Amino acid sequence: MTTYVYRPGHPDANERGMVNKECLHDDRFGESSYVISDTMEPTRHMATGKYHTSKSEFRKDTRASGCVEVGNETGFMLKPRKTIEPSREERRHHLRQAIKYLQNQ
Repeated sequence: MTTYVYRPGHPDANERGMVNKECLHDDRFGESSYVISDTMEPTRHMATGKYHTSKSEFRKDTRASGCVEVGNETGFMLKPRKTIEPSREERRHHLRQAIKYLQNQ
């Protein structure tokens, strides 16, 4: 089965702007691969106060100062939480509080 994509204005497009996906060559990226650079605008590190133009150096400073780069570290979220079982007395106390609260409503 042929798959078409919507590309109005493309030289191979039909009257509806549809192009056969197998024949389509995406010219947005040219012949090269997409490369993520290590350089960035000078950014001040909040823990150390130093300015960095390298992403890797910024991350090294983050780890060295004991901080966590939000969005990249998920290890702490994958650990199961330790459940704390309340004692029999605590359960009774909480139930009494809940009953009193509902009676006052």
